[in-house]
Amino acid sequence: MEYIISVLFFPFLVLCFAVLTNLYREYRRYRFELKPNRLLTRKPVVFITGPRSIFYFRKYWNAYPEILAEHGYEVFTLHLPWRGPARFSKMKKFLKLHESKEKKYHFICDDFSFSELRGLFEESCVVASATILKNAKEPVIKNENINSFLIWSYKLHSWSCFPLRLPASEDLGLQFPTSATWLLHKMQENGEQDFLT
Repeated sequence: MEYIISVLFFPFLVLCFAVLTNLYREYRRYRFELKPNRLLTRKPVVFITGPRSIFYFRKYWNAYPEILAEHGYEVFTLHLPWRGPARFSKMKKFLKLHESKEKKYHFICDDFSFSELRGLFEESCVVASATILKNAKEPVIKNENINSFLIWSYKLHSWSCFPLRLPASEDLGLQFPTSATWLLHKMQENGEQDFLT
């Protein structure tokens, strides 16, 4: 009887750990200074979710969409299915729907999603630009507040998605948004292109 209880208790603990880390990531707050004199994009910015698992399923991009929205950008998140060919199908359906509406968007995705959806991005007239967040564009600042639970949660997520080559946790802003300033500069460049065309 004790063996059965211990066998059932372990999955319960893992599930609790997964849910709590996802909720923590969703509701935590960042302090990020607003950068003045931003040229906004005319077209909305769409963040595309990458592969997810029970250990990493909420708020895929952490604070990045919020940071852009705080700076005045129109920001959406396109929640693709967790894994598999359905991701490609849903993205294709999204692009077809917006082609008929003659809308364009600036897409932001991770390296894995870009390689998975590259053909669609190249063919579609809906794509104004595709930005890939990878290799943390700014040096990672030593932070005393690094949360080891988040690190373990992302490692479990990576292991559960094996053999997929997932982005580094820094690219998704797991601990703190290291690429936020770079992303703001990139969006300003996109804004300049929007006004030139």
